[in-house]
Amino acid sequence: MQEKIKPSLDFFEPHQRLNIKKHFDVEKVSKIFVHGIDQLGGLMFSSPFFRELRRAFPNAHIVNMVGSLTYPIMQNCPYVDEVWLFNKSESWATMKKIKAEGFDLAFLATGNLRSALMVYLAGVPNRVGYDNDGTGPLLTVQMHQEFHSRYRPENMFDYLRAIGITPQGVFDREVWVSDEDKTYAKSWFESNTAGQKIFAFNPFSTDPKRRWTDSGWKETLTQIIARGIKPVMLVGKNEVEQGKQLLDAWGLPDIDVQSHSVTQTAAILSYVDFVVGPDSGFIHMTLAVSKPHVIGLFNVVPPISCFPVHDSRHIAIIEDTLDCCPCYLYKAKDVCPNELKCMTSLKAEKVLAAIDSLA
Repeated sequence: MQEKIKPSLDFFEPHQRLNIKKHFDVEKVSKIFVHGIDQLGGLMFSSPFFRELRRAFPNAHIVNMVGSLTYPIMQNCPYVDEVWLFNKSESWATMKKIKAEGFDLAFLATGNLRSALMVYLAGVPNRVGYDNDGTGPLLTVQMHQEFHSRYRPENMFDYLRAIGITPQGVFDREVWVSDEDKTYAKSWFESNTAGQKIFAFNPFSTDPKRRWTDSGWKETLTQIIARGIKPVMLVGKNEVEQGKQLLDAWGLPDIDVQSHSVTQTAAILSYVDFVVGPDSGFIHMTLAVSKPHVIGLFNVVPPISCFPVHDSRHIAIIEDTLDCCPCYLYKAKDVCPNELKCMTSLKAEKVLAAIDSLA
């Protein structure tokens, strides 16, 4: 006889629905599959989920499958037993691998049809997820939620709430690095500082609408140097040349542009004093490091949806006096009809004031 699932009472939010098509005994779950998120920011939002998943299932064998971007971080995650590297071209082979493992329960954090179809065809009996992308018919515990301003880690916690588990510590994001990464970061710090505070920044975002102005960056960096703080641009390998071009255009070619692996960067950030950047994976990874002061520049979504606004160590800046802000044009292909007034009206003085208040 199947045990009836009783959802946690704090699951329900406006415009949120839950459809439990099949009940199961949570106490009998021994093997769990999680198709995780291959976006840096998304992984940071989901990191508390893995902690609470392990707390809820201390003896279960937990497998997480992710893409190449977040794979190095997940390899260091203490809450999972295995990490699989996912390749779309190997979906059929992956489905057969999932089937061979005999999982009891699957969480589909990616929310896409391919992911849901794989675990369905693999015969995983209990499949929990949001009904994005037409995945609803393939789920046994089906969640639905309209776009909103809720803090995003809460959405990941709903995977647990939907099966009767009440998670804790929603604001406590984590990023996992190895001892080798920590040694690398310590060496980096010793060679990159001479008693100065360090200002790390990354001006890039996958959505061009979220990027700040050249004049804003130029003035901020000029004033940072005048304050005796050392600026360092930390970027991905594919952004190094573009970063150097930006600094040349700003008349600041002597600022270092550095690229490290994602886990090395996370470890390095524990030695940094200030981090500034637009809403991006870099900012959210820094917040998970929980060491430097973070100043996030927002325009598309309100900070309350993804920034720990309760934490006085960090400051989220958004020109929310504008009638159009926030605009929710969160897809990169969305076009701003107001010439990105939210970013052009954000001046360096506001960012510098935030830094001074945290110094």
